[in-house]
Amino acid sequence: MLAKGMESRNLVDKVFSIAKKAKEAAEKYGDEKVVNATIGSLYDENGKLVVLKSVTETYKELPPEEIAGYASAFTGSPEYKESVKRSVLGDNYKEEFKNHYMEVIGTPGGTGAVSNSVKNYLNEGDTLLLPKWLWSPYILMASERKGDCEYYTIFDENGKFDLNDFSEKIFKLAEKQENVVVIINDPCQNPTGYKLTINEWKSVLNIFEKATEKANIILINDIAYIDFDDRNEEEKKEYRDLFKNLSSKILVIFAFSLSKSLTSYGLRVGAQLALSSDKKVIEEFEKANSYSCRSTWSNISRGGMKMFSDIVLNEEKYKLLKEEREMYRLLIKERADIFIKEAKECNLKLLPYKTGFFLTIPTGKLTDKVAEVLERENIYTVVLDEGIRIAVCSVTKKKITGLAGRIKKAIDEVSK
Repeated sequence: MLAKGMESRNLVDKVFSIAKKAKEAAEKYGDEKVVNATIGSLYDENGKLVVLKSVTETYKELPPEEIAGYASAFTGSPEYKESVKRSVLGDNYKEEFKNHYMEVIGTPGGTGAVSNSVKNYLNEGDTLLLPKWLWSPYILMASERKGDCEYYTIFDENGKFDLNDFSEKIFKLAEKQENVVVIINDPCQNPTGYKLTINEWKSVLNIFEKATEKANIILINDIAYIDFDDRNEEEKKEYRDLFKNLSSKILVIFAFSLSKSLTSYGLRVGAQLALSSDKKVIEEFEKANSYSCRSTWSNISRGGMKMFSDIVLNEEKYKLLKEEREMYRLLIKERADIFIKEAKECNLKLLPYKTGFFLTIPTGKLTDKVAEVLERENIYTVVLDEGIRIAVCSVTKKKITGLAGRIKKAIDEVSK
């Protein structure tokens, strides 16, 4: 009875299935004997989900009708849109981007933001350009458009962003497609924890400018983890400035999420923020993406949007949020530092990690065997095509300690 083309759909989500195994193991053997490195949410040193105090207090202050009611507009309230602009582009965005055009569309989480963008800019049957190491739902979004996927390698032999491969893939697609849609997850890339340097970004944008001779470039920058980046305020401004004065044939869409920024995963609040030097491009963006909102989810959490705008538009509350979040960013860094130090000591190879929730160990063709050995030791990781992902956002320092050596031992065992 399914529509044509839908018969082969069968989703088996590796993350949730392995997380279920980890939970069952903890119930059977005791939590202290299990390392669950699958959870992509922020957990404290007591193994509890972090719920930011500055966020929950603001949410509790909301009148019941602000929580239960429909949003004032299905693309997001005016206050929420203003808050997203300030959060992503800075408090002084009106002056800094005064010669630019922008629009915000509220979405159910960052997933909704990426999905809406792919849906409206990837022509049916076209190829979506993705990183080799990636968050796998991107692939599903391409399939919704009957599209293929091409992958840029991310890393060259020196562990830097592979600009040569990236350029080759961009120009290859520009030769045959009207729109080249590319996703970059930066900073704090999932699953590697990599982030591009400012100079690497400049080179990427230069590649885009040259490619506009052949095609339109739509950059979907998935910034779900941006508020856990380690850049200072001056460096953040330098990052934002990268996206100024680009060709009118380049559209930048920031995929924003409250899930990580406010540890408000279940509220499902996010946004697309489109930025262009061309007014018409933004008008088209608003019309098409509004249509998709109405036809797909219609409305997102009014309470979530109100909570966010009440924080961002209140100087004192916003300051408290940033201070609280910084404390947990430093905790994640401590965990990552422990793992990286011990990995060096036991010669465990890691993909280049800079900052963020995750780091990845490349295991190539041995990946499934390594995962099996680790599971026998009650160590549960997210299994990728050619590696395993460790969620330093959720594993306590106590359990992180010694973990690199245990993984190296498992790799050595299956390598014999």
